[in-house]
Amino acid sequence: MMAKPWIRLLPVMMLTYIIAFMDRTNIGFAIPLMGKELHFSPAILGFASGVLFLGYGVSQTAGGWLADRGHGKALIAWLLVLWGVTELLQAFIQTPGQLVAVRFALGLLEGGIFPTMLLFVRNWFAPSERARANGVWQLSYPLAAMLNGPIAGLVLSHNSWRMLFIVEGIFPIVWVLVWLWGVADSPRKARWLTPSERDAILAKLEEPSATVPALPQASIATSSVGAELRRRPVLLYCAAVFLWNVGFLGFVIWLPSVLHQDKSLSQVDVGWLSAIPFAAAIVVMPILTSLSDRTLNRRFYTAVPILLSGLCLAAAGLTYAGNGLLANMLLITAAGAMLYGSQPVLWSIPADIVSGGVLGTVMGIMNGIGVLGAFAGPYLVGYVRGLSGNFGSGLITMGICLVLSSLLISLIREAQAAPIAAARSTAHLV
Repeated sequence: MMAKPWIRLLPVMMLTYIIAFMDRTNIGFAIPLMGKELHFSPAILGFASGVLFLGYGVSQTAGGWLADRGHGKALIAWLLVLWGVTELLQAFIQTPGQLVAVRFALGLLEGGIFPTMLLFVRNWFAPSERARANGVWQLSYPLAAMLNGPIAGLVLSHNSWRMLFIVEGIFPIVWVLVWLWGVADSPRKARWLTPSERDAILAKLEEPSATVPALPQASIATSSVGAELRRRPVLLYCAAVFLWNVGFLGFVIWLPSVLHQDKSLSQVDVGWLSAIPFAAAIVVMPILTSLSDRTLNRRFYTAVPILLSGLCLAAAGLTYAGNGLLANMLLITAAGAMLYGSQPVLWSIPADIVSGGVLGTVMGIMNGIGVLGAFAGPYLVGYVRGLSGNFGSGLITMGICLVLSSLLISLIREAQAAPIAAARSTAHLV
């Protein structure tokens, strides 16, 4: 049954990443109360929020290297338990140093997840399915953000910010049993497939090799990591992902605080309102991934949504103070929907531009470089906010970074020209 990877593997991957993303970003809801209780400045809170991604970046390459060697399932099982314990420790911090140390450790333990899951998609799905497959498990981003807001609002309305970390730290420790049941590193290792199902999936994976010519630069199986990292499309992609992450994590971490500028809103109100942009992303994401797989034009369906997101954030920054709640929510919702909606298409590009033999390792390095932007984003917004006294300048900064990211992606010809030529070749053969 060809549907098994779609109905078993991808949902387990998605729910695993939902837990990871909630544990990574729930500090955004704790910041207003934590900062007040512990007397932490916006710059300190922004730095602590972002330092997680330094740890995240450090472990990316190791995670990708292990996944390349077929150990992704075991790796994530261990990480689920370890980062759950670390999330629980976050509930007991008292000083800025403790918060920074725990956040760095949390990032270090979550860093292996992303490249491993990207490699799972490559191991299980043909090129004509990958953007949609990425789109399924990467629905975790908007779904996690949607769930995080109401859950955090509910917990914070009845308990302290410390309880928020305790509640969400328990999830990964329990979920590891489901992860071990539900996934496999490749079809060859999946005991839950029958021989005929395994053969059908492997045949599907082999089909593109006969009809879809690989990129010349990425066609050599023995290509080294160093050689791949010196290639123009890979360099452009790394820079684009860095800037994309500045906007992405700046948006996620500081959105609750932006909404808190309206003093009439309660914790529960902020939680529900913060879910709206991510609900919109759930609608946008399948549309973009479907169009991307249909046309194999990764470049267009990544660059244009990111550009629109950047323009909306810049517009919100320029007009936020004078707008009403409805106008601000429309701009923020459009920005969030396009930003999140572009992500699975964005992360379908590496498989088109990198040699398969080192794909996991190179994707780990790509994301490791990119998450430096995830560190910079929350800190930069917090720093700019401290200088200006308002969030408008922070929103403008995020918007500019996203516009630049869009421009860099538009320069990656290999994310469009070769796949389109391949699609035409396939159509001709048919």
